[in-house]
Amino acid sequence: MSQHPAEIQTLLDRAAIHDVLSRYFQGLDRGDQDQVRACFTDDVCALFDGKPPIRGIEALMNSFWVFRKHKSGEWKITTHFMGNLNYNQLEGDIAETETNAIAFLVLPGASSEGKEQVAMRSLRYMDRLRRTKDGWRICERQHTLDWSCHVPTSTALSIGQRVMKRSVT
Repeated sequence: MSQHPAEIQTLLDRAAIHDVLSRYFQGLDRGDQDQVRACFTDDVCALFDGKPPIRGIEALMNSFWVFRKHKSGEWKITTHFMGNLNYNQLEGDIAETETNAIAFLVLPGASSEGKEQVAMRSLRYMDRLRRTKDGWRICERQHTLDWSCHVPTSTALSIGQRVMKRSVT
């Protein structure tokens, strides 16, 4: 069996990039700003739905609604599901990906009857990632909302209830 170092490195890079994107979504849903911050370079540039570019990690972190809406109680809980992940480019220390995701946002008292609603959003992330000394990080992002709708919910945990408590034996 012959070894193919370049192909093995490509597989390792793809796995590391997938992990960065997964950690991003997990960090959003956990309300973990440090985890989300670690997914980006300090000089990140991001475009959200045609708005002016956001430049730099501090500006990007301040732009995330999810943290403010969780804290204010406007959103009870969120679940981001990462779907298709396409690698449009992966050469050396640069990668370009396109990721489709569905976000489920539980909104307390959002209906006209004061009941919880679930906002479902189809999202697309076009990212450029760069290998840094700390691993792969997102350095450019274009985010689009493709569609959204609201439906009633029958039950929903809060973020505090979602956290799994593990006992050490």
